[in-house]
Amino acid sequence: MAIKIDKEKETVSLKNKGLTDESVIKDLIAFKERNPNLLKKRLPCEMYDKVNLMCRKYMDRMARFEVDYDFEVNEEAFKNVMVCCFEIAPFLHSRVINSPIAPYWKISDYHINDAIIVKRVDDIEKAKEDFFCREIPLSNNVQINIGLFYCKGKSYILFIWNHMCFDGGGYKSFWTDVCKNYTDYVLNGVSPINFATGSRNYTEVYKDLDKETQRHAKKQFANISPRDNHHFPFSNNNITDNVIIGSTTVDEQHFSKAKAYAKSKGATVNDLLLSAYIDALGKIAGYGENEKISVSSATDLRRYIKDPSSIGYTNHVSFIHCAIDRKGKNIKETLEIVSNKTKEIKSDPFMGLHGLPLLNIGYKTMVYLQAEAVVKLFYRNPTLSVSNVGAIDTRAFSLANNPPFSAFVAGAAKNKPCAVMTALSINGELKASMCLHGTAEDKKLLDKFFLEFKKSIESI
Repeated sequence: MAIKIDKEKETVSLKNKGLTDESVIKDLIAFKERNPNLLKKRLPCEMYDKVNLMCRKYMDRMARFEVDYDFEVNEEAFKNVMVCCFEIAPFLHSRVINSPIAPYWKISDYHINDAIIVKRVDDIEKAKEDFFCREIPLSNNVQINIGLFYCKGKSYILFIWNHMCFDGGGYKSFWTDVCKNYTDYVLNGVSPINFATGSRNYTEVYKDLDKETQRHAKKQFANISPRDNHHFPFSNNNITDNVIIGSTTVDEQHFSKAKAYAKSKGATVNDLLLSAYIDALGKIAGYGENEKISVSSATDLRRYIKDPSSIGYTNHVSFIHCAIDRKGKNIKETLEIVSNKTKEIKSDPFMGLHGLPLLNIGYKTMVYLQAEAVVKLFYRNPTLSVSNVGAIDTRAFSLANNPPFSAFVAGAAKNKPCAVMTALSINGELKASMCLHGTAEDKKLLDKFFLEFKKSIESI
């Protein structure tokens, strides 16, 4: 039901937030009148929000992404689009109130410059390094920071956000919508108000299942992860404040050949990444071919939702556990072993849905402080893990018909001994990284790992 907004007061408010286009202001106010839920002063933390809040024990809760363009983005238009995005997805301009009873998002006042940093730089690598080392406090009035860096006629757009907001799949939905709105706004003068307003609740994952499957899915309480003592050979597990990122790039020629080989053996790209991770770890840690090992792999639960654009920007991810009885003597043998194991996992019609009902019961039947303590007793943070964001759709990520020439992803800075590799592919290239709270010696170890990881894929 539409409501009436004091248009004069709201116009002043939007201008104070950095929105400069009178026509867009008018259309945004009309949109809010049709969607009164956008006028709430607080929003509940959904189940996945609470899980990621709990994970502050294991990591810095920040997610990191970068998209690069071979033109200069229009700063004013970009900021206007982002104000509209913030207004339609208000948790982005909220403080997280960590209430011991029930945490919630408190909608906060802001100026778009609180979230967006614009700079012309000569050393883009230094700018990236400095930007990705930051952390956004829960008490901050915005929960995402965006760096718009101009360098030699190109635009490098960097993101760091509170992982409570959304995961890699949620980011792809968010940025796809930003790109479409920016394009329509700059090229056609269409007000940028077409952003997702759907539910952020984890139960959306069940909505398209038939009733019988849904009934069984909601009874998948156990999520048993195998115990595994393998880990990266860090010199110690002391937690530092320093954020380090190790990374590598596999060029299109080698990656395409590796993918073709994997496909010929009935394996997926994710199988390939898991296998190269295991092979490289074995080399730097001295694990033999008969070593048992388990590596967790992130799985996007949006696979169960027919139209993912119908939900809000959120987290919808779970982990499967690729536990193999032997590592294998080389990357090709490891790939065969991993592929057979993941096929077995994928035969489960409830893959990734295990444990969600139990988490929900924990958070619903206890006050948050109690629930967090109980969940921590049963939650096992994966020591070895791979998260594949997948191939970037450069058409969907185009700004005013300018596709990105490169992209990069790095997850949260984990506390040792956790070692999570994050990957994506763009324009045929593979990009992989690992983000860690660590020392200069740890950075050398990550560099050694990624050298072996790259060699493993190129050897195919």
